[in-house]
Amino acid sequence: MTAQKPKPFTAEKNKLIITKIIVIYSAFFLVLKISAIIQGGWVVTNLLVALPLVLLGLLGYYFLKTNTTNWIYAIGSIVLVSVMRYYEQDLTIWIHNLVS
Repeated sequence: MTAQKPKPFTAEKNKLIITKIIVIYSAFFLVLKISAIIQGGWVVTNLLVALPLVLLGLLGYYFLKTNTTNWIYAIGSIVLVSVMRYYEQDLTIWIHNLVS
Protein backbone atom coordinates (compact mmCIF):
# COMPACT_ATOMS: atom_id res chain seq x y z
CA MET A 1 0.00 0.00 0.00
CA THR A 2 1.20 3.44 -0.81
CA ALA A 3 0.47 6.44 1.33
CA GLN A 4 -1.31 9.19 -0.49
CA LYS A 5 0.50 12.48 -0.55
CA PRO A 6 -1.61 15.57 0.00
CA LYS A 7 -1.92 17.78 -3.02
CA PRO A 8 0.45 20.74 -2.76
CA PHE A 9 -2.21 23.43 -3.13
CA THR A 10 -4.41 22.07 -0.36
CA ALA A 11 -1.64 21.76 2.22
CA GLU A 12 -2.30 23.48 5.54
CA LYS A 13 0.97 25.40 5.41
CA ASN A 14 -0.09 27.10 2.17
CA LYS A 15 -3.09 28.69 3.89
CA LEU A 16 -0.78 29.85 6.66
CA ILE A 17 1.68 31.36 4.19
CA ILE A 18 -1.08 33.16 2.29
CA THR A 19 -2.48 34.53 5.55
CA LYS A 20 0.95 35.81 6.59
CA ILE A 21 1.45 37.46 3.21
CA ILE A 22 -1.94 39.19 3.46
CA VAL A 23 -1.16 40.48 6.96
CA ILE A 24 2.23 41.82 5.89
CA TYR A 25 0.80 43.36 2.71
CA SER A 26 -2.01 45.01 4.65
CA ALA A 27 0.46 46.60 7.04
CA PHE A 28 2.59 47.75 4.11
CA PHE A 29 -0.46 49.22 2.35
CA LEU A 30 -1.42 51.13 5.51
CA VAL A 31 2.10 52.54 5.75
CA LEU A 32 1.88 53.64 2.11
CA LYS A 33 -1.45 55.38 2.70
CA ILE A 34 -0.15 57.14 5.82
CA SER A 35 2.88 58.21 3.80
CA ALA A 36 0.58 59.61 1.11
CA ILE A 37 -1.34 61.55 3.77
CA ILE A 38 1.87 62.98 5.25
CA GLN A 39 2.95 64.09 1.78
CA GLY A 40 -0.25 66.08 1.38
CA GLY A 41 -2.75 63.54 0.09
CA TRP A 42 -6.43 63.50 0.93
CA VAL A 43 -6.77 62.27 4.50
CA VAL A 44 -10.30 60.86 4.59
CA THR A 45 -10.06 59.41 1.10
CA ASN A 46 -6.80 57.58 1.72
CA LEU A 47 -8.00 56.22 5.05
CA LEU A 48 -11.24 54.96 3.50
CA VAL A 49 -9.37 53.30 0.65
CA ALA A 50 -7.06 51.59 3.15
CA LEU A 51 -9.90 50.43 5.41
CA PRO A 52 -10.78 47.14 3.64
CA LEU A 53 -7.18 45.98 3.58
CA VAL A 54 -6.61 47.02 7.18
CA LEU A 55 -9.65 44.97 8.20
CA LEU A 56 -8.30 42.02 6.19
CA GLY A 57 -4.97 42.40 7.93
CA LEU A 58 -6.55 42.48 11.38
CA LEU A 59 -8.67 39.44 10.57
CA GLY A 60 -5.59 37.63 9.28
CA TYR A 61 -3.67 38.58 12.41
CA TYR A 62 -6.49 37.12 14.49
CA PHE A 63 -6.36 33.91 12.44
CA LEU A 64 -2.61 33.67 12.95
CA LYS A 65 -2.87 34.24 16.71
CA THR A 66 -5.62 31.64 17.12
CA ASN A 67 -3.77 29.30 14.76
CA THR A 68 -6.78 28.87 12.49
CA THR A 69 -6.85 29.41 8.77
CA ASN A 70 -9.38 28.76 6.06
CA TRP A 71 -9.51 28.86 2.30
CA ILE A 72 -12.41 31.30 2.18
CA TYR A 73 -10.27 33.96 3.86
CA ALA A 74 -7.23 33.15 1.74
CA ILE A 75 -8.99 33.21 -1.62
CA GLY A 76 -11.26 36.11 -0.68
CA SER A 77 -8.24 38.13 0.42
CA ILE A 78 -6.40 37.46 -2.81
CA VAL A 79 -9.41 38.58 -4.82
CA LEU A 80 -10.02 41.69 -2.70
CA VAL A 81 -6.37 42.76 -2.77
CA SER A 82 -6.25 42.29 -6.53
CA VAL A 83 -9.44 44.30 -7.06
CA MET A 84 -8.28 47.05 -4.70
CA ARG A 85 -4.94 47.38 -6.46
CA TYR A 86 -6.54 47.41 -9.92
CA TYR A 87 -9.21 50.00 -9.09
CA GLU A 88 -7.31 51.99 -6.46
CA GLN A 89 -6.98 55.22 -8.43
CA ASP A 90 -10.58 55.19 -9.64
CA LEU A 91 -11.81 54.37 -6.16
CA THR A 92 -9.72 57.15 -4.62
CA ILE A 93 -11.15 59.76 -6.98
CA TRP A 94 -14.70 58.44 -6.56
CA ILE A 95 -14.47 58.52 -2.75
CA HIS A 96 -12.92 61.99 -2.80
CA ASN A 97 -15.76 63.30 -4.96
CA LEU A 98 -18.25 61.58 -2.68
CA VAL A 99 -16.95 63.01 0.61
CA SER A 100 -16.11 66.51 -0.59
